[in-house]
Amino acid sequence: MTHLLIKETLNFLGTGNHNMPLDLSDFTPFQQNVFDVVGSIKSGSICTYKELAKMLGKPGAAQAVGSAVSKNPVSYFLPTHRVLPQKGIGICKSGAGFLREKLLVQEGHDLARLRGNYVCSRKKCCQE
Repeated sequence: MTHLLIKETLNFLGTGNHNMPLDLSDFTPFQQNVFDVVGSIKSGSICTYKELAKMLGKPGAAQAVGSAVSKNPVSYFLPTHRVLPQKGIGICKSGAGFLREKLLVQEGHDLARLRGNYVCSRKKCCQE
């Protein structure tokens, strides 16, 4: 199993895709739907929480989508880094923020363009 996990992680990092079966049965049906749509976002593409909510047929559920995205148990295999807040990704150097930035850069995105005017206000990751 470890060999498969390493192989699929390298495959995901190299291509943005994987063939790893994921068990998401511990999540609510809404969260599972969010993860299904997130899994269909192609490498190099991005969308906002609001856009993802519209894709789910729940245009007023952007905050609930953001909450579901934050519960992603396997960030390598569920590419939630491709789902961004409408105001931008902020300047955030927490573990999750750092990983998101690295994955977005690897997929060809310009972080300066994605940041907008938002600076994360959490004490542990504020860079101001």
